[in-house]
Amino acid sequence: MRLRFIVCVAALMLATVGTAQGAIITFTGGTVHLIGGGTGTTNNLNLYNDTVDYYVEGDFVFDFVEGYGTVGDYYSIGAGGFVGNDVVHAHWQNLRTMTISRVDGLPFDLNYIDITSNTEIGGYQSTGNERSFIATNLGHSMLLPSSDWGFDFDYGGAPGDGVARLWLDGNFDGVTLVTFTSENAYCFGMDNFYIDEPPPPAVPEPASLLLLGTGLLGLARKKRR
Repeated sequence: MRLRFIVCVAALMLATVGTAQGAIITFTGGTVHLIGGGTGTTNNLNLYNDTVDYYVEGDFVFDFVEGYGTVGDYYSIGAGGFVGNDVVHAHWQNLRTMTISRVDGLPFDLNYIDITSNTEIGGYQSTGNERSFIATNLGHSMLLPSSDWGFDFDYGGAPGDGVARLWLDGNFDGVTLVTFTSENAYCFGMDNFYIDEPPPPAVPEPASLLLLGTGLLGLARKKRR
């Protein structure tokens, strides 16, 4: 009976490996609220370019403070027909900061974000000298990595760097407001905010699963003897 219970628990653990219950803000399927009034819905096709006051998706609101920004299929349309993927994007001369928070003001954990652009030169490769920052309402601030414009384009024979995935530590847990600013980036874009759960790769590795399975087999043989 004890062996059967252990095996059932282990099977349940294996079955739930890789599941994620957290919110993922993809900037698709949400509502854009436009400067001057009006709304729209993102669907990997539409682009609301330099016209967005704030954006709501699920329980979260993304705000362009003292200015306006872009939400939608920015890189596909701007680059001439690549596969659609909605993002949030801004040109810093058009606003002061960008923020994300829960609509109800409750705290949340921000686990990772994808940076799709962080460039001094608009629409081109980063220089490595970009000074863009992420900060929390709890007083933690850090420099963001530079990232070429867009996903992975070819700049005169030089490949782009794709997406800069930024994993965030415990300093971004239990926050009520996360703010983005820049001192010199002309183009700044992001995608995929993973919230309130460990990021998807944080699961047992195959070697760990093999070790668990081997241990269960050994236990079963010992019980049979």
